[in-house]
Amino acid sequence: MKYLLPALALTLLVSSPVFAAKQITHEESPGYTKIGDLSLTQDGTPTVGHKDLSKEVNQKCEESNVKPADCFYVIVAATGDESNHKNINIEVFKK
Repeated sequence: MKYLLPALALTLLVSSPVFAAKQITHEESPGYTKIGDLSLTQDGTPTVGHKDLSKEVNQKCEESNVKPADCFYVIVAATGDESNHKNINIEVFKK
């Protein structure tokens, strides 16, 4: 019985949903409030993935006191060669 409570707590911790910023389209963005811009730069491979993008957007939202579940982003531009240098410009929004 004394092991039941820690096991239950661990299970709840692991199974809790993780909220992250969601990507929206440029057409959807007028329904949201802009809270800032981000620019990510990648040097060489591997390419900047959705996980890294979402992490940076979540940090921007936390700085603006916005919950990640209420945070959205639009990729405005992605320039450069994926295998060499790539710049990604992002606009961050809240609900």
